[in-house]
Amino acid sequence: MTLNRDDAKRQIMDAAGELIEQGGAAALQVRAIAKKAGVSVGSVYNIVGDIETLHRMINVQLLDELGMAGTATSARLREDGVTDVRERLLALADTYLGFVERNYAKWSALLAFNRARPTADLPDWYMVRLEMLFDIIAEVLMDTPLGDDDERRRIAARALWSAVHGIVTNSFIGSFSTSHESESRRQIDFLVSTLVRGLAAG
Repeated sequence: MTLNRDDAKRQIMDAAGELIEQGGAAALQVRAIAKKAGVSVGSVYNIVGDIETLHRMINVQLLDELGMAGTATSARLREDGVTDVRERLLALADTYLGFVERNYAKWSALLAFNRARPTADLPDWYMVRLEMLFDIIAEVLMDTPLGDDDERRRIAARALWSAVHGIVTNSFIGSFSTSHESESRRQIDFLVSTLVRGLAAG
C-alpha cells in the first residue's frame, strides 16, 4: 500500500526518534531511517529534506512536547488550588526533570545539535518555543512582587529557566542516574527557595 505524504512523514519522524533513542544523534542516518520507516531513501529526502532539517523537526517536536507538559502541570496546579509560588515553580522544574529523564536520548541530541552550531543565530522556531516556556514561568511570577513589572518578570523567568536548564544539563551530561537526579533536585530546590525568599524580601 502506498503511503500518503503525511503518513510517510509521520513514519519517518517516528523512525528517526526510535533511532535516536537507540543510538543517539549519530544513529540518525538516511538509509537507516528509510529502512525503519519502510520508505525509500529518496522519499526521506523529498519529504523532510536533509539530516539537519530532520534534526530541527525532531527538536521542534521535543520542545512542543515540553511546553505541553509544562502547561498541563500549570493547569493541574490551578485545579488543585495550589497558589504557593515556590511549590508551583518546583512542580514545573520537576516536570522538566521528568521530561528529560523520559526523553534523555532525544534531549541530549538536541543539546548536541545546538552545541555544534555555537555561532549560528537561533532560528525563529526555536525562539518562539523558548518564549512559550518562559511564559509558563512568568505566569507563576505574576504572584510575586514582580507581578506589575512585565520586563523584570520576563527577565526573572528567563534567568530561572537558564539556571534550571544548566543544572539539569550539567548533572545529566553523558549519562542519567538516580544520584544525578537527586543532586539536581537539591540544587533546584535551593535555587527556587532562594529566589522566592529574595523576591518576598524585596
